[in-house]
Amino acid sequence: MDNQFYPTPVSLGVKAFNKFKNRRITRLLEPQAGRGDLVDVVHELASGRYSKVEVDCCEIDFNNQAILREKKYRIVGHDFLSYRGACLYSHILMNPPFASGVQHVLHAWNLLFHGELVAILNAETIRNPYTKERRFLVDIIEQHGSVEFVSEAFLSPDTQRKTPVEVAIIHLEKESNFKAEFIDNLKKEKVEEGMRADDIEVPKDLVVPKSKIQNMVIAFECAVEAARSAAKANARANYYANMLGRSITDETTNCHDSESCVKSVTSELNEAYLKLKERAWSSVLRSTEVLDRLSSQAQKRLESEFASICDLEFTVENIYGFLQGLVEQQGTIQIEMICDVFDMISKYHPENRAYYQGWKSNQKHRVNAYRVLMTRFIIPANRRDYYSWSNSLAWDDQQMFTDFDKVFAMLDGQHHKTPYGVVNLFCDKYKELSSGERCSSDYFDIRFYPKAGTFHIFPRRKDLIDRLNRIVGKHRAWLPQSDQDGSTGFWEQYDKAEVVTRRMDLSRLNSWRLNHGSDGEKEREASKLLEQHEMALERLGIDFDGSNAITDQRDDERQIPLLKAS
Repeated sequence: MDNQFYPTPVSLGVKAFNKFKNRRITRLLEPQAGRGDLVDVVHELASGRYSKVEVDCCEIDFNNQAILREKKYRIVGHDFLSYRGACLYSHILMNPPFASGVQHVLHAWNLLFHGELVAILNAETIRNPYTKERRFLVDIIEQHGSVEFVSEAFLSPDTQRKTPVEVAIIHLEKESNFKAEFIDNLKKEKVEEGMRADDIEVPKDLVVPKSKIQNMVIAFECAVEAARSAAKANARANYYANMLGRSITDETTNCHDSESCVKSVTSELNEAYLKLKERAWSSVLRSTEVLDRLSSQAQKRLESEFASICDLEFTVENIYGFLQGLVEQQGTIQIEMICDVFDMISKYHPENRAYYQGWKSNQKHRVNAYRVLMTRFIIPANRRDYYSWSNSLAWDDQQMFTDFDKVFAMLDGQHHKTPYGVVNLFCDKYKELSSGERCSSDYFDIRFYPKAGTFHIFPRRKDLIDRLNRIVGKHRAWLPQSDQDGSTGFWEQYDKAEVVTRRMDLSRLNSWRLNHGSDGEKEREASKLLEQHEMALERLGIDFDGSNAITDQRDDERQIPLLKAS
């Protein structure tokens, strides 16, 4: 256990939160969030009173970060002492490690733009200011706030980790006096008014570092600083304009006092900062060429996860961490892409399946596995009505076939842009295809029937279809990880799955209930399927007893071989 980690008791958190004079929180920072004990108090006391409270968290411990994410809290940084986030916080609430409490509070004070700060520190930090930093903090408290000493705060019944230490609850208020700032700037502008343009020092062009990542961070920081200047300039303009009074036809007012100017700058800069950060992280992702390689479904999954990445501060360290995570997840992403295409072909179109009895047999019914047909499968168009008047491939179908080509290129060890794909084929030979001709891309022969709204697809590379089936089978524990495992009968019924399926009477089988029905419906349909499969095996003379399959094989024991990106 971390000797510096003392979860904040609820009673102490409430006491600290109640120090805030202004309860209208626009954006709050918790610099050392731990497991979210203090943030939970904010969520409980502040949410629902006014508009939604935006809370940002920093937390250095990765285990605690996982807990915070489960609680749906936004993590913007790891080590708070190196955090330089540009958001303008109206409130900061913190219970930092006692050993470095002074450093945390001083850093938070520097980050605070205009608002309040409440911190829980060891009382000895304030009572015994023997260092320069402690004396500086005491001076700030005397000028901008107050302190309350609380004994036995970590001995209350709701304390997870008890200690008799006395604490100090510090409350600070920071104001940005726009009126004084504007007057100072006005004087400065008047002094510089007579300067010639040649006398103004123009910032030197950015020196492009060797690292592209460092260059991105520098550009981001410059953009944020420009946004900060623009927000202040807009507020100043509105302030001066309102000093002149309203126009006869203008009933609106903007920035008529210092407080409204603060709100204006805070709102404008926070919005600009978040947009810049999203663009910056997007540029990192685009630079890796990852998006270009992903299927449409994989892109959607990454985009849903990308929102949490955009919460992080845009720093070199965080970028490297993000890229490392992409590298570590690459194998998983590829497996998911392969499964997506497999399901597009088979899951929603049962007539494209060939059934076999799966290796994992801990369920009541063993026919829970299937393969994609090796010779031909039929895919309905996503928009049948579109082809009654159009002479091009519909957008949804373009996406589908692009995903097909990306996955088959991956299975073939090729870059997805190298092969001649299905979308290229439709661009070049739409007239021939819509007339029923069979035309070829690198991986498929295609026949298209616009009136019926169906694509008949004939795989040209049976080895790639076999690899697709085996990768999905192993991933879903339908097949053993090694081809050496399993009886001769098991592999015979797998290899002859198409022949066996043709001998099965599936006319009474309800495929929808088998896959999407209630537990009872699934069980009844699975019983029919198993009966038909075993009868077909008997007719073909395939000697396979389902008990030969390994039982109770757990998902977390699977070892999936990863594909190498080209």
